[in-house]
Amino acid sequence: MLLKNNLQRQIPMVEVAELVNLSPGRLAHLFKREMALSIQQYVTQLRLARAKDHLETSFLSVKEIAALVGFQSVTRFVGCFKSVVGSTPAQYRKYLTRVPNIEAPVSIRSKMRKEIAGPRINSRIRQ
Repeated sequence: MLLKNNLQRQIPMVEVAELVNLSPGRLAHLFKREMALSIQQYVTQLRLARAKDHLETSFLSVKEIAALVGFQSVTRFVGCFKSVVGSTPAQYRKYLTRVPNIEAPVSIRSKMRKEIAGPRINSRIRQ
């Protein structure tokens, strides 16, 4: 929870180890044994997941998102993102915003036109 709630700042492992009453080396060993990745790899995964959420739901720039999720440089953020996700953050966002151009069947299109146009009024009848 400490790591998830403080992604934007760099937490020294000594601080985390003190909180759980372990040495930094023992903490790293136990964490890796249980999670199958290092603490730093875990934090990076959390940061990238949060970054993906921001890319999907906000209009923040890539630079703002990188800072918000705790990356010290945009270059490092883009490199990590690309190595894990397979695209840059900008490409990822662009992919999400693409709307497929789906053609509706003719019967549905004509019905939609009628609903949009509303009831027809005879222009010859003056009120």
